[in-house]
Amino acid sequence: MNVEATTSAAPHGAGSSSGVGTEPPLLAVEHLAKAYALPRRHALAAAPVVQALAGVSFTLQAGRSLGVVGESGSGKSTLARLVMALEPPSAGRVRLQGMDLHRLGAAALRQARTQFQMVFQDPYGSLDPRRTVGRSVAEPLAVLHHADAAEQRDRVAEALDAVGLRGADAAKYPHEFSGGQRQRIAIARALITRPRLIVADEPVSALDVSVQAQVLNLMQDLQDRFGVTYLFISHDLAVVEHVCDEVLVLHEGRVVEQGPPQRLFSAPQHAYTRRLLAAVPGAARS
Repeated sequence: MNVEATTSAAPHGAGSSSGVGTEPPLLAVEHLAKAYALPRRHALAAAPVVQALAGVSFTLQAGRSLGVVGESGSGKSTLARLVMALEPPSAGRVRLQGMDLHRLGAAALRQARTQFQMVFQDPYGSLDPRRTVGRSVAEPLAVLHHADAAEQRDRVAEALDAVGLRGADAAKYPHEFSGGQRQRIAIARALITRPRLIVADEPVSALDVSVQAQVLNLMQDLQDRFGVTYLFISHDLAVVEHVCDEVLVLHEGRVVEQGPPQRLFSAPQHAYTRRLLAAVPGAARS
């Protein structure tokens, strides 16, 4: 069963406003499918095919947060890569502000990436240890040809300040920071082009529990401050409940349920959602 839904209520920290829910969605994913061919068992055999996504559709309004949950292998990270146009879909479309991302030419897609950025799971592996923090944070600005060195320095300092670090930290290297600070740096890099959408793929799963809350609170503060829209990929239901306005449940590449976290986690309709909740002590509520 595929579910199509539009997240249309007011975003975190905002009251209701006219036009919310009536404007075109920032992100529209339409019947998205992705199949991978596996190695042949022998030369004459047909290549086995794994269907990672099978007709996923949803929309996401600007300023909202949509969480995508499911077990390992459910298609969450494949969805993130397709939304980021890092891989082509087998079928379907990804529209950002009306642009079909997978139909853009290389130059147009490069320019469009200023509007959507990604925060990866591993704060240790996502930063080049040979580059200063300033150089890593400034990297997405390469697509903005009008950004000279002075503007890049100003933008880096602004982005670092936004995530609670200092402009002077730009001269340091990743090994000089803790895991939580590195993830703040990764978020600063995602923010530097002032994107409309940030795709966060398990952004706190590699962090200690005590640090996770700090990073999640930071992401919500940035949403309130800059109106960022999040597509939040996670296996952690508690994390998604904390930060997301809407939750989409993926199972074997299909959307089996979608709704506000308060409703979804207190009265799940699909057996798979109930199994996910049952696996988390204290998650299910009556």
